[in-house]
Amino acid sequence: MAMHGGLNLQHSDLQDFLFAPVWNEKSGIPLSILSALARLGMDPWKEAARLADMPRVGAASALAAILARLPSSDEELPDYDKLSQDLVQFLPEGGSKPSTDGQGKGRIGSGMMSARVQNLLLAVALVVALILVQMNGWLF
Repeated sequence: MAMHGGLNLQHSDLQDFLFAPVWNEKSGIPLSILSALARLGMDPWKEAARLADMPRVGAASALAAILARLPSSDEELPDYDKLSQDLVQFLPEGGSKPSTDGQGKGRIGSGMMSARVQNLLLAVALVVALILVQMNGWLF
């Protein structure tokens, strides 16, 4: 079962960048780069890998443009250029390196579910079906 790219940990060297806090929301909760990119409808891992492949100055400029698209609850806008220069320091030097182990290690959902998980899902589906039959008086 293939998983959405957002759960793909092939580029785990991007996690420091993706989970870096951009700013605190009005509620006091930090907004991560991952959340910021997702709010803008972007694939966080793909965008982080793209930024990692750029020189730091270019990545900071591109990130500043992205962050400027976020709605801000503060009356005073943040200094996107300074913020982005600080955040790109979390990117890996020389670009992101995908996992090369060939076995899907480092990825959640690397293609196949284990037989144990399949059996568990089948058992849960059977229990749900039996409960529905009993509750509704259905007969086979």
